[in-house]
Amino acid sequence: MGTRESTRQIELNRRRRRNSLKKPPRFLGIARIMRWPRPLGGLLLVVLLYLGAVIWAPLMWPAAIVWGLWAAAAVLDAALRGSKGMLAGIFAIVLGPLGASIVSFLRRRSIRKVPGEGFSWPTTYSLIALALGFLLAAFVFGAALRIGPHGVSVPRAAMGDRIASGDRVLVVPKNYSAVKVGDIVVVDRFEGVDAALGQSEPIAGVGRIIGSPGQVVGAIDGKLYLCKNLPDATVGLQEEDECSNPSELLYLKTPTPDFGPIRIPEDTWWVMSDDRQGTLIDSRVYGAVPQDAIAGRVIAILTPLNRFKIL
Repeated sequence: MGTRESTRQIELNRRRRRNSLKKPPRFLGIARIMRWPRPLGGLLLVVLLYLGAVIWAPLMWPAAIVWGLWAAAAVLDAALRGSKGMLAGIFAIVLGPLGASIVSFLRRRSIRKVPGEGFSWPTTYSLIALALGFLLAAFVFGAALRIGPHGVSVPRAAMGDRIASGDRVLVVPKNYSAVKVGDIVVVDRFEGVDAALGQSEPIAGVGRIIGSPGQVVGAIDGKLYLCKNLPDATVGLQEEDECSNPSELLYLKTPTPDFGPIRIPEDTWWVMSDDRQGTLIDSRVYGAVPQDAIAGRVIAILTPLNRFKIL
């Protein structure tokens, strides 16, 4: 009798063990996001989050998490297909949801089942893939936001009602698009800004490039002038000074108070506000702007949404 009960208990334990091995782990749902075409949704989500990070930089972190999540899912999905998942994991770590989409499409007809030896090693590999994918994505997104188009908050108004204090603008770095006279640009902090404004913000503000290196800039009777030669201030502008009055009808808000003449040093730009009689936050206060202090060209106002516009 005792032998029969012992045999029955052993068989019962075997069945329980067999059922526990076949029971899907709780986190197996992560692997399901690798089923085609679900990775395409992850790719779209990463793209949308990155575009959102251009407006609000912290959104890069959720994008990095999604990237790492699909790397982990690639490893778990490979384990269900009877593979170690190293190649799929590396592919998804490097390319994120794009790599996961490629792997998912190529393996979309594969049969998946929980491995008989358990799910311990896929769990370890997937956590490693999650961490590596997150770190790589955070590095890539951070670098892209530094050297690529990105959003910048304007610390103070310097363009009349065209760009207001607190507006978040989209900046294209000058490495992508060379700046020129007439462009609205973001001015980073430099020695002249610190001396004139004593500010702690990372940027001085925004302004429009008016004069290029080597030119002479000034204003008389409310009109801006640019000259090749330095005029004699005691006699006014002469023909030999080769001066001209640039047309500013499209953007000028108020007449320009008299100033100058000032020779623009080499490797600098002369930047001015569109509101010449408002609060002076331009080259008339902090001087010519070094080329290294020009962050890039402003092409749009992003937020607040009721002020969104292409510039």
